Amino acid sequence: MKRELLVALGLSVGLCAAWGCGEPEEDPVEDVGVEDVGGDDDAGDVGGEDGGEDADVEEDGGDGGGSDGGVDVSGTPEGRTYFRSVSGVVVSCEESCEVACELSLDGGEAEAVACEDGVAFDLEGLEYGTYQLDAVVDGEVAASRSFEVHPPEWSAVSGGEGHTCAILLDGHLVCFGRGDEGQLGDGAMTSSAEARHVNGMWSAVDAGARHTCAISDAGELYCWGTSVEGALGIGETSADSPAQVGAESDWESVSAGGTHSCGIRAGGALYCWGDSSEGATGLGGDVSEAAEPVLVEADGVGAWSAVSAGTGFTCALTDAGVLYCWGRADAGVVGTNGEDVLEPRVYEGELSFVALSAGDVHTCGVLDLGDSPDDVYCWGEGGSYQLGTAETRRENAPKPRSVGSVELMSVTSGDVHSCGLAADGTMHCWGQNLRGQLGFDPVTTEFPFPAQAGEEVWASVSAGELHTCGVRASDKGLLCWGDNSDGELGRGEVGEEPLFEAAEIIWPF
Repeated sequence: MKRELLVALGLSVGLCAAWGCGEPEEDPVEDVGVEDVGGDDDAGDVGGEDGGEDADVEEDGGDGGGSDGGVDVSGTPEGRTYFRSVSGVVVSCEESCEVACELSLDGGEAEAVACEDGVAFDLEGLEYGTYQLDAVVDGEVAASRSFEVHPPEWSAVSGGEGHTCAILLDGHLVCFGRGDEGQLGDGAMTSSAEARHVNGMWSAVDAGARHTCAISDAGELYCWGTSVEGALGIGETSADSPAQVGAESDWESVSAGGTHSCGIRAGGALYCWGDSSEGATGLGGDVSEAAEPVLVEADGVGAWSAVSAGTGFTCALTDAGVLYCWGRADAGVVGTNGEDVLEPRVYEGELSFVALSAGDVHTCGVLDLGDSPDDVYCWGEGGSYQLGTAETRRENAPKPRSVGSVELMSVTSGDVHSCGLAADGTMHCWGQNLRGQLGFDPVTTEFPFPAQAGEEVWASVSAGELHTCGVRASDKGLLCWGDNSDGELGRGEVGEEPLFEAAEIIWPF
């Protein structure tokens, strides 16, 4: 049930935060340490300052430690961190010594911090700002480290059926909302209205109905949540923390649907797995379930560039922008005599797409119009105006129709609503608004065509089942709105009343 928005700004990346370093393991929840990595391809270094006027003072923003005069400080964040606690700081002397530690904020007065030679200690209750930690021996500063504690900045967000997952600029991943089937990935089979940390460093994430899949910074694929129909790609075994799918490390994208998933590896090879009872995996009539990734093939297709998994169906683009869809008939993918389509079926038209997003029973795509601005077309079930055409009829075959009069550069599809971004970053939404998922006018329960929601400028937006979240362009803040019955808005509390305006999530770390 993924509704991925395919827009991004150039984002710089922070560095390793409070939990240290480490890759996801077979049971990664046991170790909340993570290693520094960029969350997206457009990563940049935001390290701290080096150097100092006193040659005897080590002024090092790096986490690898450093020593001068035999004194070393290690375990502090490199550059910027989004976590207000730092664990495992160690001051050590080459030879045994009496050491004292002092911590200052934004150049202010230094305060004493308890420390001993070679003994790890924690820095807790930190405020936002730039810190300097000095190691003092015999009344002189022998080593110094600086780092910045900054409000969270986000690179990506994905809304699922009742939960949300998002990646920080430094590659840390959190999830919140419904978690009774392990879809939050923190090792606890419980829901949470506050962000829960998922061990590892990540470059992409996609929240489905009752499961989540993500790609690590090393290109490895992990999934977690329920896998009754094989949706995790690891057999029918469910997982409450990231479980690696295969051993490959060349995954480029992944999409988690209702009870199936699909992903693309380097070179454009497309794989799907999970429930295939309605043809969602595209593997033909002989396959009702694929417990592990299986290669999806179509005549004449050498490589795929994008894939989006809905509920019981899938749509994908070739590297030439040609549209294929397969799966359940009522999602606008209809075969002979109105039957489900069990293998990839090409849309035989002149349209070329650059991106797409599958919802519950409808799909929207970004059309390549050549020299003209790109725009969004939708198809499938339109009973709640989610196609944005001001009509409620179903497009029973993939015959995209232009939505509204606003030129949109990107799109994300929810259960019965859709949103897109214009070239200026403003958001426009359409479809059902019963739970506030459109982000405007609580009196309006449905909107037949794209209408601007608020004045914010967005870097990206993702539509969940009945909620929506977005990354604000100005400060990379994460905001959500709509249904909050499972805590999927990340506001720290579950509420029966929906939220009709965008509000920032609560950051508990």
